[in-house]
Amino acid sequence: MQPDPNQLEDLLSYENEDMLSRFTDMYAMNESEAQEIMQETLKFIYISQIPGTFIPDDLLIIDEMWHNMILFTPQYHEFSERYFQRYFHHIPASKAEKQERKKQLAVDADTARQNYLKKLEVLISITYDHLGEQTVKKWFQEYPEKYSKERIKALRK
Repeated sequence: MQPDPNQLEDLLSYENEDMLSRFTDMYAMNESEAQEIMQETLKFIYISQIPGTFIPDDLLIIDEMWHNMILFTPQYHEFSERYFQRYFHHIPASKAEKQERKKQLAVDADTARQNYLKKLEVLISITYDHLGEQTVKKWFQEYPEKYSKERIKALRK
């Protein structure tokens, strides 16, 4: 499936001060930083329509914002209907998927790592094709350092 580029432009116009306020209540960051993360999350949601898209640990801050958005259930439902004409689900890895990954790591860590890198390559390619080089740099070079798991923990209030 190829999402409509006009949909992205429309999506990026979405604003919700309550979602941003809750995010800045939870994390030690100013509103403009939270707005940037919201914009990146909207971009991620846009490409999530494409098979092969997943949230790697390096994009945990985007996952946190998406969870934050979903907590505003009526607004998120309205957002989904407006931009996707349906409720747009955020589906985490299942218990079975996590167990399978652990099993693969235990049996053959090298192959499991190669499989993960192939999935990541697909994600980077999707990101580049639909969102451009700047987003690839931000998500896969800047964000892993700026918003590592440790850094996110330190930002939590």
